[in-house]
Amino acid sequence: MKQQHPNAKFIAHPECEEPVLKLADFVGSTTGLLKYTIENEATEFIVATETGILHQMEKSSPNKKFIPAPPDNGCACNDCPHMKRNTLEKIYLCMKYEMPDIIMDEALRLAAKKPIDRMLEISKQAGL
Repeated sequence: MKQQHPNAKFIAHPECEEPVLKLADFVGSTTGLLKYTIENEATEFIVATETGILHQMEKSSPNKKFIPAPPDNGCACNDCPHMKRNTLEKIYLCMKYEMPDIIMDEALRLAAKKPIDRMLEISKQAGL
């Protein structure tokens, strides 16, 4: 994609896989990615995150071009079906009743915690 769009900045969400993150010009939370596209002088961006944010980017910067990566949206970092199952009501009820219990191997829990910690650290560094 960089060969097809050599002037495009490649931006990615921290939940993308490590090889994707290493290629990125900028890694940030959804809010951080949006802010970066607004403030950056580039006019083209290859975006590796939920495709739903593309509309907001286009709305905020109508003279810029936003290209989803990969172009066929076959990557988990672009359309996570599990994320769309969450609702504010479900989160509220989960927190209120502290249910359901989630039981998992400690090594898996610690591995799953890493991207959350990375997102929080990136947000802190960006002042978000």
